[in-house]
Amino acid sequence: MDDNKPVLSRRNFLMNAIAAAGVLTLADRLALAEQMAPGKALTINDIHSAGLPPGIIRMSSNENPLGPSPKAMEAVEKYKWNSNRYSWYEQDEKGIPKSLSTRTTLNDALAKANGITLPAPYKRESSYDRQDNPFLVTSGSGRILDLLALTYLVPDGGEIIEAEYGYGDFIEKAGDLAEEGFATRAIKIPMTKDHGHDLEAMLKAVTPETRLMVITNPNNPTGTLISYEALEQFVNAVPKHVVVVIDEAYIHFVTDPNYKPAVSLALSNDNVVVVRTFSKVYGIKGLGLGYAITSQTIKDRLSLYNTNSASAVASMAGAAALEDFDHVEAVRQTVIESKALMYKSFEKMGLEYIPSEGCFVMVNINRDAEQIKDAMANRRRVNVSTRNLRSLETWIRISAGTKEETEVFLRTLELMLSRQRL
Repeated sequence: MDDNKPVLSRRNFLMNAIAAAGVLTLADRLALAEQMAPGKALTINDIHSAGLPPGIIRMSSNENPLGPSPKAMEAVEKYKWNSNRYSWYEQDEKGIPKSLSTRTTLNDALAKANGITLPAPYKRESSYDRQDNPFLVTSGSGRILDLLALTYLVPDGGEIIEAEYGYGDFIEKAGDLAEEGFATRAIKIPMTKDHGHDLEAMLKAVTPETRLMVITNPNNPTGTLISYEALEQFVNAVPKHVVVVIDEAYIHFVTDPNYKPAVSLALSNDNVVVVRTFSKVYGIKGLGLGYAITSQTIKDRLSLYNTNSASAVASMAGAAALEDFDHVEAVRQTVIESKALMYKSFEKMGLEYIPSEGCFVMVNINRDAEQIKDAMANRRRVNVSTRNLRSLETWIRISAGTKEETEVFLRTLELMLSRQRL
């Protein structure tokens, strides 16, 4: 045996493999990281989260812990070199160039993913493609919320109703419009005792001045879910002059086997808009892509203001992401396992939490939440959210992460809570 030959230990081998992570999938890297130090608790220095520099955990923004859809990234790589062209082409099976409509490609993928049959004839050659489908595609779901506020609250103003602990983006927009002199008013309806939407109270709050009713389902930040049956009854009871906005950003994380999405409500009512995003389960926030499912009447009104549609590259990436079933399932399982790990640990620590149908969990740490959040971020580089909720000042919201991220977060939280002085 050559005594001068370097010893290739198991740990050195794994470290070298991780250093060459460019040729490994995310699952490979996580598996190797787990094997590096069996029985040894990971620390923040062992963490290299997808899309972040090493040594930081961000479980504060409901981001995809596994990174973007690989198929979406393949589409970006394939089509990015077409970016200098106003119209695109691709070769058919005979090698003959033919026109490629990125918007039609995405609409077809959206129809397939949502179980929607598009009417015939489908106007595939329409440059703007405003007819014959229920989809309004924009550069992000936030853009759709902007369009709704602009369309229904400007210039005459009006009321918007939302749950007190809802997403809150519409409430902020109504406040901004009021500051600019528009006669807008935001009405916050208290949650039920189990942190859900009080649909009965929301209905009672409707007046002739109400323009928009907003429901996030599953709700952000509480993670509670309204059943389809309850939502259907609610929509049927809402006066037709009120547009019901159902934000389903977290619909892919629902585990209730009896739940079904609200798509059919948007297709059968002229006053319902279902909002979806590609930022969560598909993980392509940076590309800017979102869409609404709604009636042609509402779609036409919103389209008047939609000057910021999605890019062609983002559209092709979105179409590919919708077909990336393996990635969707991997993300779902990661979220489910992360939440289960948190639930178990919270129960062990004696902390109250809200079981969540989203990719996040709210927990009551019985301490000043802002203080704990800042201490975790500043001292341990672990980021969580407080959402700045009145009467929930001792609660934090934690986005689901990988197993490693979740374990480091839980140890950090337990350490912070065990200290008498921060």
